[in-house]
Amino acid sequence: MTISVERRDGELILRYKPDYGIEDVLNRLNVGSEVRIKRTFKVRKELLYNYDENVFEDCLYFVIGKVYESYTLINPDVVETKHSIFFSNEIKLTDKMFVAYQNISILRKIDDVIENDLYIGGNWEELGGISTEVFMQLLKIFPKTTELRRYAEYRIANCIKEFVPGCDKYEGIYEKFIEKKHNPLKPLPLDTNLEIEVAQFKAVRDELTEMLNCAVGYGEKMWQDKIQKVLRLLYPQYILFTREIIFKGIDGYDKQPDYLMVDANGFLDVLEIKKPNVQLLTKQASYRNNYVPVREFSGAIQQIEKYIYCLNSVDGNKEVIKKKLAGLLPNSVTIEILNPKGILLAGRSKEFNEQEMRDFELIKRQYKNIADIMTYDDLLMRVNNIVAALDRTRG
Repeated sequence: MTISVERRDGELILRYKPDYGIEDVLNRLNVGSEVRIKRTFKVRKELLYNYDENVFEDCLYFVIGKVYESYTLINPDVVETKHSIFFSNEIKLTDKMFVAYQNISILRKIDDVIENDLYIGGNWEELGGISTEVFMQLLKIFPKTTELRRYAEYRIANCIKEFVPGCDKYEGIYEKFIEKKHNPLKPLPLDTNLEIEVAQFKAVRDELTEMLNCAVGYGEKMWQDKIQKVLRLLYPQYILFTREIIFKGIDGYDKQPDYLMVDANGFLDVLEIKKPNVQLLTKQASYRNNYVPVREFSGAIQQIEKYIYCLNSVDGNKEVIKKKLAGLLPNSVTIEILNPKGILLAGRSKEFNEQEMRDFELIKRQYKNIADIMTYDDLLMRVNNIVAALDRTRG
């Protein structure tokens, strides 16, 4: 049997050509019986279109929908759906949009998962429907006979594989089939976003390198302004970097970190930025020839520890910070202060000898639960590694 659909005279017409002529179908219709076509369309005699012409070419024509100004309504009684389904008149309708493999009704399967009438194409966004592209994609992924067979083999084998050797192979067969089915047939064009990302990190790398080469020409505030922009790229989980936030200290003095950072879930962390020329380590005989933090470096670490302690422990700080950040964050983000972490950027490590590198690493690990401590050379290395990885991805 063959079927086709077309819009004609304000109606959607189903053309039906049975395999063995129309006499038997007409006899059943004439006695009031319903006839199912491809297990998808349920038709009756009163749905016949231009009855006297139906004998021509051994075909029958049935009215299965109404064509309105913008949409074609598919008769829910004909396709046996609980909801009304509308196709934009811009869509050229074919039988493949109604009937899938083994005469499965596509619209009934859709009807099983929707809770309201469905509009396809046209002004679908305003009407709460789906686009034509989404519907066409749905048709492409509708399971075929081979997929059903593979899935059935997988499910059966999964039940008995503990008892019957060799059955576990069907899991791999099914997974490979699905991967092949859903893989694109040809490589996607180069992602424009990747090009933008590469350009961003390369610009950051070049500017950071230039600044480090003439570090004496920049004050601490300028370093802070420049570096927080670099850190926004390195730590994309943070949606806000903000300065000038003052809160109460445990010692009675107000505290003001260089930056407070807020991640996408509203959790608060602290950022301190010192200049590259800050000395980090010193070697003293009293410490058995080990390198130890200089006062300014250890003071910066202690400063972060105190910020975190005050944020966690001082009453009212959470409310103060929430109020100050209220206009800087989306309404859906609620500030949370729960064991904040810190980031400390200070000094250079480029000229460290082997022992200095080892001792500095020990210091960083000692405070790892509190802060991510890095030098400007660590920062530059991270940026360079990201650029190299992005270039490799880009090919």
